[in-house]
Amino acid sequence: MNFIKDKAENKITRGLFISSGTEFAVELAAHAGFDYLVLDMEHGLGDEGAILQMIRSLNGFETAPVVRIPYLRIEYIKKALDFGAAGIMCPMVETAQDAQNLVDFMRYPPAGKRGFTGSSRASGYGTDFKDYFARANTSLLCVAQIENASGVENVDAIAAVEGVDVLFIGHSDLSLNSGCLNNFDDKRIIDAELAVLAAAKKHGKIAGMMLKSGMNAQACIDRGFTSLVLGTDTGCLRSAYSELLSKTALK
Repeated sequence: MNFIKDKAENKITRGLFISSGTEFAVELAAHAGFDYLVLDMEHGLGDEGAILQMIRSLNGFETAPVVRIPYLRIEYIKKALDFGAAGIMCPMVETAQDAQNLVDFMRYPPAGKRGFTGSSRASGYGTDFKDYFARANTSLLCVAQIENASGVENVDAIAAVEGVDVLFIGHSDLSLNSGCLNNFDDKRIIDAELAVLAAAKKHGKIAGMMLKSGMNAQACIDRGFTSLVLGTDTGCLRSAYSELLSKTALK
């Protein structure tokens, strides 16, 4: 089991969204050396079966699988963790209660409400159960996405919830919900970033974000974001295809 939490707490980590739902994209990204991959069930093409296969594709790699669930529901979290996810990213976390539910759904009782099995794939079908069980409640990465005005307004309370590890600002949804779609220089977005960064610093959390077109990675790091998603696998393919065609344009 390749946990990502210790690494994320102690260094700059770089990730990639896997939107295609395909194993080959996961393997290529792992060979490239990403610290983690976000296997996207919210907007990506992969269903639960694809998530399992993508997690399996990371066997033998240092790259850790983090699953973005489509909605805050225990059944999504339970499945992903039993498959072997190293963390959960949850969209649209708006309140401290949302954050507490997320933490509870990721942890075994008495610390939480996660369903129990001694033979999950995450525990080597039971062969590594003792080690996995001893580490699961404290070593799985819990990522709360801040994506609307309510999340920003309550971000300090969200960050105060024990067990939340990362505050991950969702620029696209945040800009849409703020009435300034894809204008990431708008004061409302800048103020939201500052609120997320302040809450993360105050409560000892990791601040994360996805780089958008035109954003400079070092500038984001200098502001305090230490977990950076650099793009999507489908975006990388689109750019590579366009570049290839442009280099071989026919006259």
